[in-house]
Amino acid sequence: MPFKKVAPTYFFLFAILIFLFNSKIVAAPFTQGNVFVSTGVGTVLEYTPTGTLVQTLNVGTSFITGSTFDSSGNFYVTRFSNNQVQKFDNLGVNQGTFGGGYSTPESVVINASGDVFVGSVGGGIRQFDSTGILQSSFITGTRIDFMDLAADQKTMYYTQEGGEVHRVDLSTNTILSDFSTAVENAFALRILANGSVLVADGSDIELLDSSGNQIMTYDSAGHNSWFGLNLDPDGTTFWSADFSGHVSHFDLATGAVIDSWDVAGVNGTWGLAIYGEITQGGGGGGGTVPEPITLALFGIGLLGMSIMRRFRSI
Repeated sequence: MPFKKVAPTYFFLFAILIFLFNSKIVAAPFTQGNVFVSTGVGTVLEYTPTGTLVQTLNVGTSFITGSTFDSSGNFYVTRFSNNQVQKFDNLGVNQGTFGGGYSTPESVVINASGDVFVGSVGGGIRQFDSTGILQSSFITGTRIDFMDLAADQKTMYYTQEGGEVHRVDLSTNTILSDFSTAVENAFALRILANGSVLVADGSDIELLDSSGNQIMTYDSAGHNSWFGLNLDPDGTTFWSADFSGHVSHFDLATGAVIDSWDVAGVNGTWGLAIYGEITQGGGGGGGTVPEPITLALFGIGLLGMSIMRRFRSI
């Protein structure tokens, strides 16, 4: 085949690939172990575990609080000031609002079936299927700040910025006896596999045993307003953030601070999630997505090889 007929087609395809390479294809995929920090200025900041900023997710306005990932890596984050929940895919592309009917939502949890539970300070827990259709409502007159679902898929632990960790049985919509009264100002919490619970408790972070008794505390000098908290996918460490914008990575067994950094100019930090975070109830996301830049270069390489073969056959 004459070169003058072959070349335009290949160069046209090559131009399309270059266009994709320089446009949306370079969106940064979420990476396992990266830290997602909710701010008071309508954004979520994604960091590497060593504190390098990867990207900024523009969620909305004002206070952004609790967040989580589903098993596909989609990111759900509560817009406390706007009575909404925003959803992003695992490339960080905004998918719009999710569900509705919230009253100052602060926390979001996903079960093993992919249903999404949203807790509101204005009252109650709302359950949605993965498409955002309302399935059920629970304890509608009860304040819910942060919450976490147990492995039994029915017991939800929750806090109210007070001296207790509460529980509700979702299968009967019944408030149970308090899990613990050994806290002072409880915010975010996570249930561990052995039934113990980590709680960001303002002045420090507390580990409660399966009976609700305090057995260990964690802290970083000079920081006394621990608020956000989540477990790392490594299973041996966790992360916490305080109001001031300080983020710390702790060893669960020893309490040692592994790494830390400060987030400035964001009106505080009000929630924290980890891609691949360990949750007993479900969700979590994780794994890695091939880098779009790598995929693009691979495609360009294949195209170049094809062009060279055609040229050699002329």
